Amino acid sequence: MRFTRQRGLWVVLAAGGWVCFLLLYLVYQTQTPNNLDRFGYGDDPSTSYLNLKEHQPPSNAVMLLEGYNNTRLTLRMYCALESAARAHYPTPVVLFMTAKKLRETRLLESLRKDLSNIQIVHLDVKKIFDKSPLSDWFAQRRWEESDWPLSHFNDAIRWLLLWFYGGVYLDLDVVVKRPLTQLPNCTGLESGQWASAGVLKFTPAHPLIRECLDHFAAHFDGKVWGANGPKLLTRVLTKRCGLELPSGRVPFCSDVSVLSPRAFYPLPWWDWQRYMQDDALLSDLLLQDPDVYVLHMWNLHSRQVPVRLHSQQPYARAARRLCPLTAAHSGPEM
Repeated sequence: MRFTRQRGLWVVLAAGGWVCFLLLYLVYQTQTPNNLDRFGYGDDPSTSYLNLKEHQPPSNAVMLLEGYNNTRLTLRMYCALESAARAHYPTPVVLFMTAKKLRETRLLESLRKDLSNIQIVHLDVKKIFDKSPLSDWFAQRRWEESDWPLSHFNDAIRWLLLWFYGGVYLDLDVVVKRPLTQLPNCTGLESGQWASAGVLKFTPAHPLIRECLDHFAAHFDGKVWGANGPKLLTRVLTKRCGLELPSGRVPFCSDVSVLSPRAFYPLPWWDWQRYMQDDALLSDLLLQDPDVYVLHMWNLHSRQVPVRLHSQQPYARAARRLCPLTAAHSGPEM
């Protein structure tokens, strides 16, 4: 009798579980089209992809990198791409992707129609590492030793893109206000302690970038998040150029400038929340300041906080002005 009762209880619980599953599934099916539309994917249940071709960027291009092998872009990535393309038009803005395909969306179609300088290409990582200063590092698969393997792998690609092609390099969590192509070879400070590696402008085969590559190969560190980006660059600038902090002076290098944090990092990482707070005054200051070229949105910290596009959040205000197509396709939040 006890066994029969227990069996009956399990049958009831199993049936209840299936009912809950079906209800959740129906809710998901009902909600999915709207959610996809918010992310620019539309309500078409069919999935289509662009087959990305490989080609080298033209000289003096603006480069961004999606190195996580994703086949779709988030709205904030689209905003970075759109703002870079608008600020630099008609200069080519090239998004390198390690994925071979990119999901087509209405937003992507609109951007490519409105901004003909956008180029999205596949990056053959094996080819870019071959015969480079990091060929042995790549052959030994050193990034697999890292606590953040994909992030540190992308650090390597960043330095190689600048070494081979030159131009402007931008992280995909930026919103661009002003063109950077007329700047001298430069980086900027992200704080009084570190130079930034998220916004860089250099000519091809610049000796500073070569020294960064050599340092990367000799002293790769997989235990510290920023060891192969800002910390590496700061050490190379200090050794080669006599970098003085917090002023950013580089007395030994006439061919490199280090801009103040205001240029690319007007809010430091520990103040990232201010980009997400309703603050009309801060929004005005950031958008009107002629010394601010780029707003770096610290996606590592801010990605879980919604950008409410009709608010006075600085991120929202910047998106409405600097990536308007992305904002228009986003619905109420991005």
